[in-house]
Amino acid sequence: MKKILLILAILFLIMFFVIMVIKDDKDFCLDSGICAENIKLNTEYGTITINENTCNMYNWIWNSEKHYCHIK
Repeated sequence: MKKILLILAILFLIMFFVIMVIKDDKDFCLDSGICAENIKLNTEYGTITINENTCNMYNWIWNSEKHYCHIK
């Protein structure tokens, strides 16, 4: 019984961390100005999806090796 509870607790922690990483992507982007590709943001220009084209269109800096845009 203890092994089952331990396994369930570990699975819960893994799921919790995965959900937090996915959720914090947009927060990290807005705080730091470094946005990963395919994140949707509401900006002064409207809702945009971060990719190389939109990054270059708004004169932001695109990193093609890591696929992120520096928006600040």
